[in-house]
Amino acid sequence: MANLKETIVTEKDTIVTITLNNPDRRNVLSPEMLNEIRDTLLNLSAGSSARCVIIKGAGGKAFSSGYDIKALKNDDMMREFGSGHPLEECFSAIENFPYPVIAMMNGHTFGAAVELAATCDLRVCSDKAKIGIPPAKLGVVYSYSGTKKFLNLIGPAYTKELFLIGNTIDAQRAEKMGLVNYVVSENNIEDFTNKLASEISRNAPLSLSTMKKLIHIWQRNQDITAEDEALIKAMFRKVQDSSDYKEGQKAFEEKRKPVFKGK
Repeated sequence: MANLKETIVTEKDTIVTITLNNPDRRNVLSPEMLNEIRDTLLNLSAGSSARCVIIKGAGGKAFSSGYDIKALKNDDMMREFGSGHPLEECFSAIENFPYPVIAMMNGHTFGAAVELAATCDLRVCSDKAKIGIPPAKLGVVYSYSGTKKFLNLIGPAYTKELFLIGNTIDAQRAEKMGLVNYVVSENNIEDFTNKLASEISRNAPLSLSTMKKLIHIWQRNQDITAEDEALIKAMFRKVQDSSDYKEGQKAFEEKRKPVFKGK
């Protein structure tokens, strides 16, 4: 067992479990936590008998409440969470880990934590969990790469429902969308996920790693035109420079509903 500052890493046979360990803040995805996940996966990739990884939240109430808004920088949207951003590096480590990664969503899951789960290869969700992606309620815009991930996973209709309405959904709705693979009672989710990981870890390692890579290559092979990219950047810049952007962050910190003016 490795007890890092914001994660706990345990290994049993060929299964490694990474526990997001900040229950007092609903396992918020701080840069430090994201870096610990990244480093753990990179170390496992470099030399380990691990054939499946489980990511779960500590405390029983939340998988994760999302990215730490206190860590947001003024240019985050324009940077598109590109190279060097803790979120992107963590997601890249999950995608590039050679074997399956399971998100055990054993509690409420919001914002960037939903993308973290979507980046994993499989998602097991507690029947009591609530899920939501609220950028429209905060006056921000989600990254293009992140939005594309949901388009690939659940299609445009459900992606619009998640992002344009911004309300939370229950686990059953998430399963209908295809956002999660399994909905399991909160009392059984640990056993179910461990059994699923055990079944996966008994499969042929080369088959697992090759099939995962093939699927990711297909998902990445969908480019946008230079004109579309320029338009997206201009739209991001307009949102980032708006008073609504500042109001969304201020309202979140003050725990009140924002008053948006469209400018």
